[in-house]
Amino acid sequence: MYFSSIPHITGLLEGKIHRAVTPAMHKAWSPLWAEATGQTRDHLAGAMALKMTPVLLLLLASALVLLGASASQEQYERFLLQHFDAKPKGRDDRYCNNRMRYMMKEDRRRDRNPGPKVCKETNTFIHGNSDDIKAICTSHGGRNYVTRTGQAMRQSLRSFQVTTCTWHGGKPLDHCQYRATRDSRMIVIACDEHEHPVHFAESQI
Repeated sequence: MYFSSIPHITGLLEGKIHRAVTPAMHKAWSPLWAEATGQTRDHLAGAMALKMTPVLLLLLASALVLLGASASQEQYERFLLQHFDAKPKGRDDRYCNNRMRYMMKEDRRRDRNPGPKVCKETNTFIHGNSDDIKAICTSHGGRNYVTRTGQAMRQSLRSFQVTTCTWHGGKPLDHCQYRATRDSRMIVIACDEHEHPVHFAESQI
């Protein structure tokens, strides 16, 4: 996500270079100076821009870090929307119908490029404390787990109360119908480099 913003940031930084270098360059340069040193206005501009390079690299690196953190937080918030419900009411078919409709509508609202409207076939909601789910990404709450397809993920060290909603008919989005299945089991998730849960593995465990 944030890589697409790099050209925009680079353009802003280039503008800062131009605004910073040009006035100083015109002030410092003169025909007498050029005759004495053999340096043209372009030489002076290049030298000044080169001197500013470490600062600009630091600014660019800081911008990329901030964008990366923002993208990570956005993915984590989407994970919570799709798979977390701290205190569910009922955990029956009605619960799944209402919760799934809300989740799918809100997910589309947040998506910059939503695809066609469809009823999601299967989705699991984890109940309890979000910090306990986040801990699965650390050694305190989870262990390394490799899926059947070889994907590296994390498995919880303890069981969680979960409700799995399975589509059994109806048209999107207001009329999707779901069956609820309640369970208590260990869960498998994917985590990013900031130790945020970003994906729930429906087919595991």
